[in-house]
Amino acid sequence: MYIVVFDTETTSVEKPFVYDIGYVVYDTENECVVLARSYIVKQTWENRMLFSTAYYADKKEFYRQKMKAKAITKKPIAEIVAQMITDFEYYEIAFAYAFNSPFDEKVFEMNCDWHKVPNPFDNIAILDIRGLVHSKIAFTKAYQDFCERLELFTESGNYSTTAESVFKYVSGNTEFVEEHTALADSEIELEILRYCISLGCEYGKAYKTYQSVVRKQKRVLTIEQQDKDGNKRVDEFIYENRRNYKDKQGQVNRIVLK
Repeated sequence: MYIVVFDTETTSVEKPFVYDIGYVVYDTENECVVLARSYIVKQTWENRMLFSTAYYADKKEFYRQKMKAKAITKKPIAEIVAQMITDFEYYEIAFAYAFNSPFDEKVFEMNCDWHKVPNPFDNIAILDIRGLVHSKIAFTKAYQDFCERLELFTESGNYSTTAESVFKYVSGNTEFVEEHTALADSEIELEILRYCISLGCEYGKAYKTYQSVVRKQKRVLTIEQQDKDGNKRVDEFIYENRRNYKDKQGQVNRIVLK
């Protein structure tokens, strides 16, 4: 069976005009990559005003060097999707995978509609690698201890499950930094997928994704209040999340701070 792992780089999340498309075709029986392709989308690349809004717009020189070395090819999106369709039909792709696949699926839907070109994923199920990560890795003590040691947390203080964080764990390379180019990211996402398969996940099966992997921390919340007579009262609570608090007797309280 053959699957494809793909990734995109876009100008923004809200209006995701794609400028970088990469994918790898993987033979699940022989456990090897049989095809890798990397493209710069001509229409977005050559629109200076549009490309300047890209999150990684400062990597343009990096892309130029890749094109010069023929490691990536610039083509109109119509030619890119035509090649993708040819590759997918040739290998009879069974399933497609992406990390945070709803976003990449949205990218193809929007860009194919905008440029009036066929969507290469129209007849292929797209599965989210994050679901496999959440099923076999993210909620384990080993992974969470790893995150604690490397301080891999989200802005809200929960455990990070980005492709970069998870690849650090599965590869053992704690110094790894994600390249944020579509082909390179597809390659590490394939390794994450393979790792999850080795832990018992199945190809072609969708796994539940979670909005966050909560990091429980016991903290002390001190609240100082003053009554109408001017007397100060200090209460201390131990809490593990943002809503429920326990006083020293273990009673659960709900505190609303305004």
